[in-house]
This record gives sequence, C-alpha cells and structure tokens, in this order.
Amino acid sequence: MKNLFIKITALAVCAAVTLSLSACSRDNTDKTDAAESRLETADTASQSSAPVFNDVGQHKDYDKETAECYQSYSVMITTQDGKNRGFDPFVYQEEFCEFYGNEINALKDRLGVKYNVYSMIIPSSCELYCPSNKRSEVGSQQEAVKYVRDMLVNVDEVNVFDTLSNHNAENIYYRTDSRWSSLAAYYAGRVFANAAGVDYADISEYSEKTPSSEYLGNFMDRLDPKGYEMLEKNPDTFVYYEPKAKFDTHYYDEEFEYLTDGKFFEVNKDFLYDSYFKGGYYCLKLSTQVKNGRKLIIVKDDYGTALAPFFTSSFEEIYVVDIDYLNANLVEMIEEFKITDVLYALSADTLISTNVYKLETLRTQASHGTLEDNAPEVVSEESADGKKKSSDSDIDLDSDTESEAQFVYDVGVNNAVGIMVDSEVVSIDEYYSSLESSAEEEYIDDYDEEDDYTQDDYEYYD
Repeated sequence: MKNLFIKITALAVCAAVTLSLSACSRDNTDKTDAAESRLETADTASQSSAPVFNDVGQHKDYDKETAECYQSYSVMITTQDGKNRGFDPFVYQEEFCEFYGNEINALKDRLGVKYNVYSMIIPSSCELYCPSNKRSEVGSQQEAVKYVRDMLVNVDEVNVFDTLSNHNAENIYYRTDSRWSSLAAYYAGRVFANAAGVDYADISEYSEKTPSSEYLGNFMDRLDPKGYEMLEKNPDTFVYYEPKAKFDTHYYDEEFEYLTDGKFFEVNKDFLYDSYFKGGYYCLKLSTQVKNGRKLIIVKDDYGTALAPFFTSSFEEIYVVDIDYLNANLVEMIEEFKITDVLYALSADTLISTNVYKLETLRTQASHGTLEDNAPEVVSEESADGKKKSSDSDIDLDSDTESEAQFVYDVGVNNAVGIMVDSEVVSIDEYYSSLESSAEEEYIDDYDEEDDYTQDDYEYYD
C-alpha cells in the first residue's frame, strides 16, 4: 500500500508539473504572439506613414584606396578613376557643433510639440572621396554628426551619410565645385521624406535637363595655375531635374515681403549653379497641388538650394530661406504661416564655420517687414514648372514710392528693368529721356532774358 501511495503521489506531482509547464508554454506563446502582433502593427503603422524604398546605388570604397594628391591653396586635388577631383579638407571643430545642437534644440523648445523639426547635416565631398593616404589629415564629418546627434532633444536627425555613400560612384558631387549635384539632393530628399512620412516622387517624375557638359565650378576661382590646369581637364556635366508636377514659384526679399512670381529654374550660363531660383539669393515659396495639410520651411546654405524642387509632390507649401539673407524672425514666420515641418539642411562645412552663428540671429532677430504673405495661394491650371500665370516677365511694383512713376523689378542681379508710368511700362532710358526733354522745355519756358542762365542752372531729374 505504501508503495502504491508513493507511486500515485509521484504521478500527481508529474501531472501537476506537466500542467504547469504547459500553462507556461501557452503563456509564453501568447506573449510571443502578442509581441509579434505589436511589432507587426508598429511596422504597418510605420509603413502607412512613411514610404519605404530600396536604397541601392553605385558605391566605391574611395577611402580604402590611395590616390595622387596635389594641394592647390586650400583645395585638395586627387586623381581618381582617371579624373581629377577637388575637395575642401574638413577640419572638425567641436565648439561649432555644440552651438548648432544647442540652437536647434532652442528652436524646437520655443516652437513646442506641434511642430516637427529636422536636422540634415549634408556631407561635403571630402567625406566620400578622401583617399586613405590623406584620411589622417582631415577630420571626420561622421564624428561631427554623431556629436550633434547625441545633443538633439525632440529633434529628428535626417542622416544622409549612408545613402550618399551608397551612391558615391554616381555623379552626386561635382569635381570642380564644392557643392553636391541635383542627383545627390534627390537621394537626400528621399531620406527626409521617409522620416517625415510624406510621399516622394520617383526620379522618373522629373525631366532631366543638361544645360552644359563643360561645367567648371567655384573651385576654379581658388586655384593656383597648376591646380586650375588639373581641374580644367575634367569639366563636369551640370544636370538638374525639373518636376513634372505643377507648382508656382513666389519670390520674396530679405524681409520676406512678396516681390513677384517667376520660374524656379532659369539657366544662368555664366554661373550654372545660380540656375536654381536666381542663385538662391532670395526667399522663396513654392505652392503645389498637394493637399495633405503639411507645410515645409527649409533653412539652408548653398547645399540646401537644390533640395526644394524634390518636395513639390510632398508638401502643400515649401518655404526656402537662406541663413545669409533672411532678415525676418524665423519663429514668427513658422507660426504666422502655419508651418508644420522645419528642415535645417546645411553642409558639414557650414557646421564647422562661423556661419553657424547666423542660426541664432534668425531665431532671435526682429522682423523688418510685416510678414504678410501676399503671394497668390492657388496653383493655376496653366502653371507648370513654376511658370508665370499672367505675365511674360517677372515684374513687381515698388509700392514704397508715392510718385506717379514706379520702378518695375526683375528679380536677379540687375533689378530695375523698367518704369511704370500711367499703367504702362516704359524702359528706363525712355523714361529718363522724357524727363530730360521735360526739363529742357521747363527751362525754356522759365527763361528770363534778364537772367544769365547757363546749362548748369537747372537740374535734371535724377
């Protein structure tokens, strides 16, 4: 009996253990299934809010190769793939990176949670093409970006280093210019669109334009004779991509007062990089046909100039301001124009220069203008590629003058192109000729033979 009792007890214990293990197993299975379900739900949510893309390009490990190098003043020239390339050696300076991080955080803190703030630090060509035998002589741009990344609070980093590295064997940086190409901006813009959760048009939705296959960029003004000869042998092909999507381009002055509508792209044969909205020297607004409630402002240097057209299928409105030219308060602009997304798009070279201090000025300065956006709000059906709707030329009246005659402006290097007189535009030469004629007639009418007038006694209207 005793043995039987022991056997029964043992069997009961085994059964209890088995049931317990089974329950644990079911519980673990349920937890695993629940976790997988949450991950699947998160993935689905992520996919529904952000486009997914395969970032496969042409890559080469230039940093693992050696290359012949020549220092031409401040420009390093290397010979790679049988061609000469120039780049600015990068010098990492932590204090500038710290200032940048603090400034972006300050803007985000001032704006609050309802605004999305993004930081895109764009690598210069030095990071992607510096050969191994010169790598120890330049600083690490990735280290600078990591330093900033560790500082950011509630600011989204848009890391484009890996993407551009994946495509570095393509024509994403000019060999004769310190800036990136339009193709590089397309790849970087796709990374941002993915982070922002907005649509992004494929490169096939753009018209490729090649105004020159003999482009010599801004390095050419900074070289000694030997360096000039080296880069001149291998000119670049200048390419930009014009959106097929319809949009309007509105120009503003430094105080962000509306000037005129115009074209986004207008080829400048003498300075091809200035083909982007008159050289990028103006504030800009693009009105698109997108209806998603999202409005973007890009705070940029020369690199950010090429980004804007790639968001014409992503945001309803795109504002573009340059850190060198804006005299309006950035925070006021963001709040006044109901911006939803703020993108700082600056090159690594700007990050480690005194230009980075201008970001604080943008955030804190008083606005000199009224910050009233008087640009047309609706994209016309006839408008495409930023073409004007009602005029063949880019004109704007100088509303500050009280006189009957008003200057007519064309945004660009030479502003005044005509005079408005009685609702009619005449050339400046015609206008001043008429003034001179009127002055001469007035002089004759007022002439008094008793007075000894000379030609200098009356004034031409100047």
